[in-house]
Amino acid sequence: MKNHEKDNDLTRKNREISSLKLEIEEVKRLTAINEKLLLASIREQERLLNELSKRSEVILKKGLEIRELKAFNKIIAVASKHLSIKDILKYSLQVIISSLESLEKAVGREVKISGGIFLIDEATEELVHFTSSGISPEALGCRGRVALGKCICGMVAQSGEVDIIPYCRAETHHGGMLPACKEEDHAHVSIPLKSGDKVLGLIYLYFVPPGYLHLASDVSIFSSIGNYLGLRIEKARLYEKVQELATHDGLTGLNNYREFHNRLDHEFQRAKRYTKTLSLLMTDIDHFKLFNDTYGHMSGDEALKTIGRLIRNLVRSVDIPARYGGEEFAVILPDTPLKQAELVAERLRSSVAGHPFFVDGKTVSLTISIGIASFPEDADTKEELIKAADRALYCAKNGGRNRVYRFTRGKNPCNRVTIPGAD
Repeated sequence: MKNHEKDNDLTRKNREISSLKLEIEEVKRLTAINEKLLLASIREQERLLNELSKRSEVILKKGLEIRELKAFNKIIAVASKHLSIKDILKYSLQVIISSLESLEKAVGREVKISGGIFLIDEATEELVHFTSSGISPEALGCRGRVALGKCICGMVAQSGEVDIIPYCRAETHHGGMLPACKEEDHAHVSIPLKSGDKVLGLIYLYFVPPGYLHLASDVSIFSSIGNYLGLRIEKARLYEKVQELATHDGLTGLNNYREFHNRLDHEFQRAKRYTKTLSLLMTDIDHFKLFNDTYGHMSGDEALKTIGRLIRNLVRSVDIPARYGGEEFAVILPDTPLKQAELVAERLRSSVAGHPFFVDGKTVSLTISIGIASFPEDADTKEELIKAADRALYCAKNGGRNRVYRFTRGKNPCNRVTIPGAD
């Protein structure tokens, strides 16, 4: 009986152990399942977080790219508004700097950007400082001139490729800069200005503090800016040439007949409005037909160029010299009373008379005759002023040539101008 009870107890314990083992196995199985589910959940969360991060980066990148494109469009709009190279580059540089500062701020960086523009002097093969914003040429180590292939800017101008240096002091070729330029480290961006494959100049930009982290698209955007501004420079130069041809005499480089009348119109109206004196010189080369017949038209052209240069060099920057036609020249003298105009005319006459003209190895002399008239003393209109100066020139020619005459109202229309000490 006792043995039977022991057997029952043993059987019951075995059942309990078996049941417990089954429960443990079930717990293990469930735990394994939970672990798998948990791991899958963690992986899914990680995947979702990575996806979210990637999408955030894409959104940020797209946002920056959109801002870059907007900035580029703004630069195009500003550059397209202007015709002169000075205005195109000055205002484009300002927009480039302000746009880049805004882009840096969009990614949480407060950056101060300064910079400038060099243009290439083909005669010396140097970059010459043209304009700047936030920095003066004197503060540059190069002092405003850089040989191609030297320093950072010279290297970029030679290579024609955009260069971005996050920490400028780390670059060995920055060692040539003066100590004053190295007090504050900066990132350095160099953008060549190109028309096709030809480099015309370069934009340099300083980022403070350094460490400029650029997007992959930045190089492309910078290249596009440089190429566009390069084309605008070429177009502006072409426009200047067309303007030059339209307003200046091709032989002497002085204002042509049409521009003379435009400028005289303007100066006459200004003199009337502000009660100013305006004087006019009309001049003619003496015996020029004989000179042409004797030495040929090529020598005559050289003589015209020389006399044009003498006139341009002797008058003030505010004065307006012009080739009136053939061998005739004119000089508009704003804010110039008659006595002062007489001095200018006599200097011109004596300068030409004393200048040696070399023809076929020989020294030849030429002289000019000059007539003077002034507003309001001698004329009431622009046409009357020209007529008065022309009448005085006629008197100078008839009076013996190589002379200066001034117009006077009345019975005696002309008087010879004599300056003590003049030949």
